Amino acid sequence: MKFLQWNYGVMLMVLITCACVEPYDPPVDDTDVNYLVVDGFINASDGVVTVTLTRTLPVASTDMVPSESGAFVALENDQGLQYPLSETENGIYRGLALNVSFDNPYRLFIRTNDNDEYASDYITLKETPVIDSIHYSIETDGIQLAVNTHDITGKSRHYRWKYWETYEYNSRYNSTYMFDDEEVVVRPNDQSIHTCWKTNLSTNIIVGSTERLRESVVSNFPIMFIPQGSIKLSRIYSLLVQQQTLSNEAYDYWLNLEKSTENLGGLFDPLPSEVSGNIYSTTNPDETVIGFFSGGSVQEARIFLRPGDLPKEMSSYNNPSCVLDSILLQDIGNVSRGTLLVDGIYLMGPSVVGYTTSMRECIDCTYLGGTITRPDFWE
Repeated sequence: MKFLQWNYGVMLMVLITCACVEPYDPPVDDTDVNYLVVDGFINASDGVVTVTLTRTLPVASTDMVPSESGAFVALENDQGLQYPLSETENGIYRGLALNVSFDNPYRLFIRTNDNDEYASDYITLKETPVIDSIHYSIETDGIQLAVNTHDITGKSRHYRWKYWETYEYNSRYNSTYMFDDEEVVVRPNDQSIHTCWKTNLSTNIIVGSTERLRESVVSNFPIMFIPQGSIKLSRIYSLLVQQQTLSNEAYDYWLNLEKSTENLGGLFDPLPSEVSGNIYSTTNPDETVIGFFSGGSVQEARIFLRPGDLPKEMSSYNNPSCVLDSILLQDIGNVSRGTLLVDGIYLMGPSVVGYTTSMRECIDCTYLGGTITRPDFWE
């Protein structure tokens, strides 16, 4: 009887706990949006300044993030000398600042098409230590990639990482024939759609700190997890990691932004909050501006993973259900010239009596978003 009472008590606690988990609907007026968002960085390693300007959207909006195009954007030193940037893509501004120094302060200046002006606080550039290594470990359900670094001077305590992953993969079937106008010809090697390469840029915020450690040593900090059987591991995988040292202010900004945008949904996750950066409006001091401007040297490291480096089950990719169909020669005239052909069909002799075909996703590797152009850095 006591057991039953205890069991009912546990069930009641679970029901009460679950009943308390409700989606958080922040009290935001949809008209109170359109804030300017600034993401700017000076790469002291090559002098390139990159600034991305966008605008906020209503919380429930599914539209693409609007770019802030046509603005005047410049890097400015404490002597008032400006290095104007050019808009290379919608809302993305780039330029080269010659002879940037770790000893001099810099800030960002922005004037939009509406003649509203914005500026950042002055910043000093941060030196970044080299990446010691990129390590991978084999887990029960996938591959974990992590970064190792250290700063013997102890000056680098806060870090931010970005990555570019590139992987090579094959379509299920290799198309050896193709339509050329009204004829079927052997597919040239330079038009092969069997092998592709796809590159993805990190979109999540990855920051870490050694502030509470005696020495500034980062050991096996997780950067990327690849689940077992992913197409990324089916042939060759490459991860390029970029490392930056952050100031205390920049670290706090990115950490708070990570908490506000990526760690929501659980019972004990923080609620959304306003994240303040170092950008402000000089036209209207009361205007809300989102973003941060920082700079420093950048370090990079790359790792390659091949099927031979991993257990077979990790690199065994299950292709979609693909079935070969056949097209006989007498039916070729009725077939769309956009049909992809796989191989020839032979019976008793060397002559082709037809061709095999299948769904595009089974033949054309670009269907999954890759390109047939081999990257220059590929091994």
